Amino acid sequence: MTDSEHTKSGKAQQFTETESKAISELRAQLPDILVEASTASSKPISHTLWGVDLNPAPSANHDLRVDVILGKFLKARSNDVHLARSMLTNTLQWRAEYGADTILDEHFPEEVFGHVGMVYGRDTDGRPVTYNFYGGVDNKQVFGDLDRFLRWRVQLHERGMQQLDFVNVADMVQVHDYEGVGLLSYDKLARAASKATVQIMSDNYPETLATKIFANVPGWGETVFNIIGRWLSEDTKKKFVVVSKTSARGVLAQRIGGDVPEKFREHVAELDASKTEGEKEAAGGTATLSAPEPRPAHMDAAEDLPKPTEVVDAQTDIVAEPVPEPATITAAPEDIDPVDAPSDLATETAGMRLDDSTDPKEETLATQK
Repeated sequence: MTDSEHTKSGKAQQFTETESKAISELRAQLPDILVEASTASSKPISHTLWGVDLNPAPSANHDLRVDVILGKFLKARSNDVHLARSMLTNTLQWRAEYGADTILDEHFPEEVFGHVGMVYGRDTDGRPVTYNFYGGVDNKQVFGDLDRFLRWRVQLHERGMQQLDFVNVADMVQVHDYEGVGLLSYDKLARAASKATVQIMSDNYPETLATKIFANVPGWGETVFNIIGRWLSEDTKKKFVVVSKTSARGVLAQRIGGDVPEKFREHVAELDASKTEGEKEAAGGTATLSAPEPRPAHMDAAEDLPKPTEVVDAQTDIVAEPVPEPATITAAPEDIDPVDAPSDLATETAGMRLDDSTDPKEETLATQK
């Protein structure tokens, strides 16, 4: 991509006046951020993040991709420049010490991870799609070596990040397939791996997911989702789409199209544009869903926000309203331990904004020490 292309304004590069002001303020601090991260890191840091130079020459054209990336860190910290600066500094330090910039060169056993996850195709808006498959997983083999699993999981996410141009496509879609997963499938190893994954992703990959689709969710999973929803931020829940086994293929066909893994292709041919929605439902196809559409990176106005997540009922294959939010919550969000949650739906929000799991006050105090 040429310098002139970097300065073009794509659909991911539209900001409100408030956002633009915060981005400009944070951008002016980039030289100091790079020095601070370099001083704190035990290894040399990179001045690029996801292929974008954070320290361009003064004579270089204004690269709007930098604004998009900075906007993600700001959004994850409610547009607080000080907190966003701290988050970005920590991310640059983590990437250097973890080796995130070279992790794509690492090799992991295909027989262990080949069937667990992959980046495959794009959705109808051009976003790359990551798939995670949980049915038939040997937990000891996959999660037993936690460090190896986490490095594989970071590599998987980095593969998706490689496909973002930060011009028109600035986030991804994740599909979590729960076909074949039982209520007791998630043991201590799986829950610990899930918690560690969430921590890495929420700390270092802010606002990199547009939508997370929980596919082939059994009836008990929907109940768990509604319970866990009490402890998730509204912004996070709006990115969730939970669909039952009877609807999974149809929902993926509508949202992603035909470019899906083999197991999901069976239903694509059934989406005949000549049929009415009533005919599709009568034939066993999918009901028309009012679940939230993937949220473009530039959306901010209240009227543009997607509706709260809706859950497809496993028995009737219709949209069921989620359980109302409780009037009070007895424990603060940061006091909830994902490992103690009854299902992976509680913690598998990797890569999403999890501002409900980080207390800004605590982070402010930490950065002032």
